[in-house]
This record gives sequence, structure tokens and C-alpha cells, in this order.
Amino acid sequence: MKQKFTTSFISAEETCPVRFQVLWPHKSRAEECTIDVDHSIGARHVGAFDESGQLVGVCSLFEQTSERNPKALPSGEAVYRLRVMGTTPEVRGSGAGASIVEFACAWCREQGVEWLWCDAREVAFGFYERMGFDFVSGAYQVPEIGTHRMMARKL
Repeated sequence: MKQKFTTSFISAEETCPVRFQVLWPHKSRAEECTIDVDHSIGARHVGAFDESGQLVGVCSLFEQTSERNPKALPSGEAVYRLRVMGTTPEVRGSGAGASIVEFACAWCREQGVEWLWCDAREVAFGFYERMGFDFVSGAYQVPEIGTHRMMARKL
């Protein structure tokens, strides 16, 4: 059943509990769930909140091209990367993830970004396809995480 979510920018630190619960439960604690570019210039972090105000999903956005697949997107076009996206198990399939992606895409378009791309986990391929992303690479392995493919959406 679809729910109503409020989506807004949050701090990098606010993303850590959801990152820990959903993406990196193998880490020791939530405070370890940071990435090297969390505070880079242009970084933005997005949170989805349920009707009670509970943070139930996150993603982070970075002005970044793909080092693994540098020719996957047209050169000379503005790109942003969507990273560390996840929603808590209790809201999966209810629209939280879609609200995050649409918020991120709208903000990117306002900034003049032409492409939004991500390294998608195999379990999320279907979600990203439904959100308008296409595969732009073959499969590759991320240690401790599993199979991924690069996906991108023209904005």
C-alpha cells in the first residue's frame, strides 16, 4: 500500500542509522557508515520521513563521474551520482524509495544536471528500472556487498 512520505535534505550524519540498518549491517556501529565524499562540495543528502516523522529512507548525491565506467555516459554532460540509497524494510514497496528518487531527480534538474547514475545492487535492479534508470554496464562485484551494475537516468 502506498503511503505519504515527506522528503527533504538532511545532514550526512543523519543518514548513518539507515545506512547501517539497511546497507552495511556488517559494520560495528552506525557512526562507521560514512563515505569519503559525504562532505564534498556539492554533496547533498536526502531523507524520506513517514507520517510520524520517522526517517525511513536515505540517499546521497554527488557531482561525480564513474571511474569504473568512464565512457558509460556522454562526455561533456553534467552528471550526478546517487549513492548509499536505502529504505527500511517496513516501508519497502510503499513509495518511500520512489519519493527519494523523484526528489533527487527534481533537484538535479534544477541544478542543470543531465544524468543521474548509480551503482545498483542486484536486489534493486527492478526498482531502478521502474524509476526510469537503464543499465549502462555489465555486472561487477563489490566486496562484502555483492553483484552490482551501473544504471543511469536521463533527466
